[in-house]
Amino acid sequence: MPRTMQKRTLTDGEAAVLTIIQEGYGPHNNADKVFFSPTNEAVIFVRLANGMSAVMANLSNLAAWRADGKISSDEELKTKWLRLKASEKPAEDKAK
Repeated sequence: MPRTMQKRTLTDGEAAVLTIIQEGYGPHNNADKVFFSPTNEAVIFVRLANGMSAVMANLSNLAAWRADGKISSDEELKTKWLRLKASEKPAEDKAK
């Protein structure tokens, strides 16, 4: 019988990383899409609006590395770890 993954509330750090993902890739990447590994790490397969896979993000590790300084800034988190373009404004802001 397969083991089911237990759900838990995201930590503040994990939720902050998820918010950055939502800002860059869209709100469809929400907490309902997060699963928890057997070691209780929060993980999400980030999807583009068209459904294509963009990146797999271990929210637990990224939050811990951001908190301890291994990832020095949100900008580094966005560009190096989440493959988002640096300081790009949302499309609706560009049209103004």
